[in-house]
Amino acid sequence: MGADPTVSPERGTPVSTVSAIMLRDARVVDARGPRPGRVDVFLRDGRIAAIGERLEMPAGAAGGSPQEIRLGGHWVVPGLMNAHTHLCLDEGPDPEAVLRTETRTQTVVRSARRLEAALRAGVTTIRDVGGPDDIDIELAGLVATGEIPGPRVIASGRVVTMTGGHGWWIGRQADGPDDVRRATRENLRAGARSIKLMATGGMMTTGRQAGQPQLTVDEMRAAVDEAHKRGVPVAAHAESLAGVLNAIAAGVDSIEHGHGGDDRVIEQMLERGTALVPTILSDRRIIEHGVAAGIPDFVVEQCEALHDSLVTFLEAAIRAGVRIAAGNDGGAPLVPIGDVVDELELYVQHGMTPLAALASATTVTARLFGLDEVGLVEEGHRADLLVIGDDPLVSIGALRAPAAVLLGGVPVWPNGARPILPPPARMSHDYSLEQPMIVFDRSPR
Repeated sequence: MGADPTVSPERGTPVSTVSAIMLRDARVVDARGPRPGRVDVFLRDGRIAAIGERLEMPAGAAGGSPQEIRLGGHWVVPGLMNAHTHLCLDEGPDPEAVLRTETRTQTVVRSARRLEAALRAGVTTIRDVGGPDDIDIELAGLVATGEIPGPRVIASGRVVTMTGGHGWWIGRQADGPDDVRRATRENLRAGARSIKLMATGGMMTTGRQAGQPQLTVDEMRAAVDEAHKRGVPVAAHAESLAGVLNAIAAGVDSIEHGHGGDDRVIEQMLERGTALVPTILSDRRIIEHGVAAGIPDFVVEQCEALHDSLVTFLEAAIRAGVRIAAGNDGGAPLVPIGDVVDELELYVQHGMTPLAALASATTVTARLFGLDEVGLVEEGHRADLLVIGDDPLVSIGALRAPAAVLLGGVPVWPNGARPILPPPARMSHDYSLEQPMIVFDRSPR
């Protein structure tokens, strides 16, 4: 492992403003593989301006003293993405019970804290796939304007479900194609950048059978038509073969979970380019910790009944080359939003290469979100970057607990680090670098 990142000039020296950062002596790896040798990565105005050997700092680039971070051979990789999260859920053993009893103010404040924790864990973009009262849409706006710290949020607003369907009590209940179309338009009007449909019942809705078909093909097709007119992707919760087939027939962009999928599903997903978001970590945590951890017995029972079908489908999908977008169902029982690496490790255990696992949390997810300027360490891309100590292509677990996180070129505190300067009070909408420079203090507390 290389030396700890340090800051130049002298370590620990506060700098009032910075418009550019030079990352010196870095190894670079992204979904295309490793870049040969060691290079410098120059960041300016929130983007990657240049990559090369022994780059010269442009004159006046940093308003006087050039800001350099010597990485000593640390790896620079793209920030991670999580395609399936629920900000409103508390990551405890019974998130639904907590959400039903806490006030909306508590939900918002606690959700904001979960956002910050995810960012510090190296997750720089998430998609939230449903919660009450458009809270995720509002939080997405607060992150974008710099009022709260967190990853970029692709918000879905309220889930669209049939009357009494999965998640009905925090969603928009709709029946028939016209009503589902209207519900989709309402979400888009509220600011949703993704639409979430309930093709089947789910494990966490009391009194509803997980996997039982719910929204029909015609209902979901109406939502897809409306969302795609606005260039907005559509995700479908599906936990049975019938539900997955219905969702694919309706034209959704991603299948969330995918229990019960088979070779016929894989053939259709490959033909249509449909992505799979497996959320296998959620299943694994429920089964491993069970009722003893406080998870409701009906959730454990349904998960145990369905889990093997998800494993079988995921392994077949990986072998066949189905697009896998990393999502861990963050907020579900015992699954923090920032635990993306644990999800990736399960993909590797079930047959994916570390390089493909890295792609699933970067380029594949960026494509699903419709983001063309994130996901690679590439000139012109947003500087959403992690600094890590080991090669993720040797062990994907190297992505865990990054030494540094940069969001749009702005350094963010890693887990366990203590700031010398407080984080800036606000960031501009485009995450400009013209704000106080944050440096690392690794001295003992």
